[in-house]
Amino acid sequence: MPDRPNSQKSVSPNSDRPVAAQHLKALRRAIAAQEELISSAYATQRAARGQLMLKSILLEIVQVFSRLTAAEEGSVFLLNNEGVVIESILARGATMRELKRNLIGQVLDQGLAGWVMKRRRLGIIDDTEADERWVTLAYQPYQVRSVLCIPIFKAKHVCAVVTLMHPNVAHFSHLAILRYMDVVASVVGLVLDNVQQKIELTEVNDLHAIGSSESVPISDPSSESSGGSPSPSPDMVNTELTETGVYIITGDGKFLYANPRFAHMFDYRLEDLVTLDSMFELICADSGDRLLQDIKRCLNREIRSFSGPCKGRGKHGDSIPLILEGNLTRFYGKPAIVGTLQRGSPNK
Repeated sequence: MPDRPNSQKSVSPNSDRPVAAQHLKALRRAIAAQEELISSAYATQRAARGQLMLKSILLEIVQVFSRLTAAEEGSVFLLNNEGVVIESILARGATMRELKRNLIGQVLDQGLAGWVMKRRRLGIIDDTEADERWVTLAYQPYQVRSVLCIPIFKAKHVCAVVTLMHPNVAHFSHLAILRYMDVVASVVGLVLDNVQQKIELTEVNDLHAIGSSESVPISDPSSESSGGSPSPSPDMVNTELTETGVYIITGDGKFLYANPRFAHMFDYRLEDLVTLDSMFELICADSGDRLLQDIKRCLNREIRSFSGPCKGRGKHGDSIPLILEGNLTRFYGKPAIVGTLQRGSPNK
């Protein structure tokens, strides 16, 4: 009588190895992403201040998550303890303020980001055409079929929401990295908390410096006679704090962000400024070969930063002496520049 076949199928001890290797690789990538975020946060805090520092960190967060998941587009909302958006990076880049406010409101009221905030857990859409949690926004400049939305926590509060997008159906569902996404998200929360504390501390120190300078004479004879320098006046400190334009541009000069001061330097409204095709429309061609070459070299990753005088072109065609600075960063793996702009001397 022939032996009966074993009802239980034998399992090769090697059959689970590809899966285990996949998860190990994903874990290593998660650890590398954590190290990259911490390193970037440290470098950014040394090179930037205030909103520029915050924007740069948010940009890096989107980039790190995009590389981990091979997402093609991404956005991030930074929230306060009441769940109100206080800063953001949108996938469509710089946007007019009123339109941006409306878009964010739609996403949080009706979209996946709002769903994630309320349920405080990761959200996935395999097909945006079959899921009511996806809101297709007006004039959306990209195609989206699958979405991954990640909550970032600070203590018990959701302090940020990262949304990643891809044009293919079910792109995110089977990624091994999803198993470790909360590990990366926890480090992101710590980095954001650290950066916000750094900004708050800097603001307090700046205010203290202004307050202290009010009680010290602008010109102290005893100080000058002993070789010391006169203390700065409140106006000098205020100028340093408020007269700086801040920008982030892509490699072709398209604005990802500009603060109101930047727009004001050129007599533009911020709403008009972000509709320009390129920041380079605001720089006169005769600004000097050296600076323009340095910008080009920076975008080509030959140098990390640049600084120098240039002539700006105002809204009404007037020439404006400026000091332009920039540092190399990346946006979806492509070169971008974050930097500042200040008024220069009319004689230069």
